[in-house]
Amino acid sequence: MDRIDLQSDSHAQEDLFRTEKTATAEEIQESKTKRARERALVRKIDLLLMPILTISYGLQYYDKAVLGSAGVFGIIKDLVLPFALVLQRVNLSRTLSLCVFIWGVICILTVVVSDYKGLVVQRFFLGLVEAAVSPGFLAITTMWYKKEEQAIRLGIWYSATGIFSMLSGALNYGLGSAKGSLPPWKNLYLFAGAITLAWSFVILAFVPSSPTQLGKFGSWFFQDESERMQVGRSVDSDIFYSCACCSYTHTFLPRRTQLVSPGPPSGGVTAFGARIVSSFGYTSLQTIAISIPGGAFTMVSIYIVGWIADRYKNMRCYLVAVSCLPVIVGSIIIWKGSWIHRGLPLFGYYLLPCFGAPYVIVLALSAANIQGSTKRAISGGSIFIGYNVGNIIGPYIVFTQEKPIKYRSTWISLIVCMSFTIVLSLVLRVWMSRENARRDKTYGVVVVDGSGEKSSGGRESQGAWKKKEQNGLQGREDQEEDPEELVDMTDGQDKDFRYSL
Repeated sequence: MDRIDLQSDSHAQEDLFRTEKTATAEEIQESKTKRARERALVRKIDLLLMPILTISYGLQYYDKAVLGSAGVFGIIKDLVLPFALVLQRVNLSRTLSLCVFIWGVICILTVVVSDYKGLVVQRFFLGLVEAAVSPGFLAITTMWYKKEEQAIRLGIWYSATGIFSMLSGALNYGLGSAKGSLPPWKNLYLFAGAITLAWSFVILAFVPSSPTQLGKFGSWFFQDESERMQVGRSVDSDIFYSCACCSYTHTFLPRRTQLVSPGPPSGGVTAFGARIVSSFGYTSLQTIAISIPGGAFTMVSIYIVGWIADRYKNMRCYLVAVSCLPVIVGSIIIWKGSWIHRGLPLFGYYLLPCFGAPYVIVLALSAANIQGSTKRAISGGSIFIGYNVGNIIGPYIVFTQEKPIKYRSTWISLIVCMSFTIVLSLVLRVWMSRENARRDKTYGVVVVDGSGEKSSGGRESQGAWKKKEQNGLQGREDQEEDPEELVDMTDGQDKDFRYSL
């Protein structure tokens, strides 16, 4: 039988099915029909979830970007682990919509802030409610999509940082040019808060809480009975079961993906990028306008690495390393290049937003390589903690007094951080590759039969029972015969689990 990793892509699985000697013509045709139906279902899930997640994440980014734009319009002169665990145990769509509503209210209240201390308090509470968004969206993605489908979907909604970077540039240019009794920066916050408030009701109305709790709109959207049955397909099925206490123990064993998160660059670039660009010699309005193309670099880099990650198996660690290089190159150009010709440092600045690409692949690595609902929540929460720590630290590595030496400390920090990320990603790949080889030697290679079930050494997969039960192929009697299969196994406990490289 042919060998295949658990996280191999759909093309590799099709090749395996075609070469499976034991499959009959009817089984092969049935498998092809099943995959065609599943592809159609995935497109429908994309149509429902991707626009909402993308716009929601974009609004979160827009709020952070508004601070940078407000900085050039005079605001300075005038003036994520707990959530990851909580979201497992509450109605996901209602909780997320409530958090988005509160964050809209807090955003609007920024206009009443009168000093720097008030701004710090406002940003604290805004960050508190926004902390639910990224872990919540990661949970939604792992609920609805298989491992080989997740990288590009994570990239789609995270690419909102690039999309809204361009849109916010145009919007902020218009709002900043508006004449009125309010300072321009207050117009930015009023607009961002109002849009966010309205969008919270869209999330509440249209996002199902889970594939097994579709709600009224979800039940209507998946009208066909077979679609409603298949919507709970074997997608990381352990997320639907109660977490086992052992998940806590295995979460804190020496591990991996959360250590690779490229967090620190984002904070300074997002919050003070506009001020850095204005240092090249541009006016406030010019700075807003010429910052727009940076969002395109974010989008393109994320889409490229997301597509490659889903198209070719075992490339993700390499992609993390390669996608860090544009950020390093951009930092060097700004730091060492001449500012006499402003186009050179501006091009370097356009390369910096590419840091979104390695971050998306790190999320995909975590989603694919961490099994067990509690462990996944804590591991994902750790990544977002690292990301938010980066957002906190980032602004403090941008020293305005270093303008004469081209913000040297900022670029050194970025280069060191991204270089460290490259090294860690390659170390991670070596460790996971060796662990896969050890498991193959100890338990046997992992194979996939014509029905798509995985097993090691010819035995049925430890996770197969749960998948069968979820797809309606096994009833209550089997549940009673195999109660131990309900255990929420971690990747360290499941002998059939192999790491995606």
